[in-house]
Amino acid sequence: MRRLRRSSLLGFVLIMWTLPAVARESALTLEKAVEIALARHPDVLAAREAIAAARGRRLQLAARPEPVLALSAGGLPLPGLRKEGDESELDLGLGQVFEYPGKRALRAEIGRVGEDLAEAELASLRLRLAADAKKSYWRAALARRTAAALEKSSEIAEALLANIQAKYQAGAAAYADVLRARAEKARLRNEIHEAVKERETARMDLNFVLGRPADEPLDLLTEMAYAPPPSKTLAEWTAEARTSRPSFKIAALRKERAAASVRLAGLAGRPDFIAGLSYPGKRFNAWGVSFGLTLPFLRTDRVKGELLEAEAEASLARLAAEAMERRLETALAAALAEVKAAEEQIFVFERSLLVDIEDELKISLDYFAIGKIDFTALLDLYRAHVLTGVEHLRALYFYLISLAGLEAAGEDLDVWRTP
Repeated sequence: MRRLRRSSLLGFVLIMWTLPAVARESALTLEKAVEIALARHPDVLAAREAIAAARGRRLQLAARPEPVLALSAGGLPLPGLRKEGDESELDLGLGQVFEYPGKRALRAEIGRVGEDLAEAELASLRLRLAADAKKSYWRAALARRTAAALEKSSEIAEALLANIQAKYQAGAAAYADVLRARAEKARLRNEIHEAVKERETARMDLNFVLGRPADEPLDLLTEMAYAPPPSKTLAEWTAEARTSRPSFKIAALRKERAAASVRLAGLAGRPDFIAGLSYPGKRFNAWGVSFGLTLPFLRTDRVKGELLEAEAEASLARLAAEAMERRLETALAAALAEVKAAEEQIFVFERSLLVDIEDELKISLDYFAIGKIDFTALLDLYRAHVLTGVEHLRALYFYLISLAGLEAAGEDLDVWRTP
């Protein structure tokens, strides 16, 4: 019995010890959600592997050609022409290709730029993913707040229904008003059902972005609230993007890699040197040397083709960089306009409309109690009150996601890429 009590106590302690950890894992601020997404998202993990692959390509491109160990036979007589005293001999040789000066250095530069490019693409992905995580977080927050607001409005609907039923029983209201109240209650329950469904869908979507199981519970700690946007003009946003955005670095690196490829292709027609040492199989006190050259000028189509392809890719990289800059400024302008429009919509609600309709509903409830207004007018005002609350939340949501979009505006532009 004593052992059973000890094991039960130990189990209780373990459960209580793990509960705070579960609570901490499910409780998320906006900043923590972004941090988790950047650490766990499959695209980030894949981009890190792409950097490792680029590092491997750099090592390969910077390597010297492999030496060649060869066994050769010499002095072999032609069939039917063998004479007395003819001897064949085996030679063991070691050969090495020495590339034309500059070729290996240019390949190494191309590999280095490729590695830098993979790192810049990861930075671009992280910027876009951070914006996506914020948008998913705010969607989940909107769904939660909307469901809660509708539940609160349902309490008012219940009170209205109870009030009109009491009036009907007392002969002070028509049965049609009771039906209207019941219909309004049923309509509101449908809206709550849809809001709860959206809340679950948004939660699963956020869990996916965070790399968590779909059914993982979430407790969102950062509330939806208005905060003034950064006070920067379009010119300031664009200037900042030119110095800090990964997309500009990616464009510059692609042009740099293409330029190095053009220079390397320009050396394709230059010969490489071949040198070798050999050790004869029969004369142990002798050795041999060999020298040679590659003859690329005999394959002019290949040389011209490499140069033509490299120059075309360099032109493509330049055009893509110019197009990206123009389209990025357009994307920033559109994002700023979206932030401004969403901000103005919030002001419509928060400066007067929310307070006015709240006060009017309270006054109308008192007037209805003393018979100064009819139920239809009260019901219309109640519906406007519910709609205003939900639309205010939606305005906050659109403002917050537009701010998140502004931070990464244009970073996902579909500008053509060079290989």
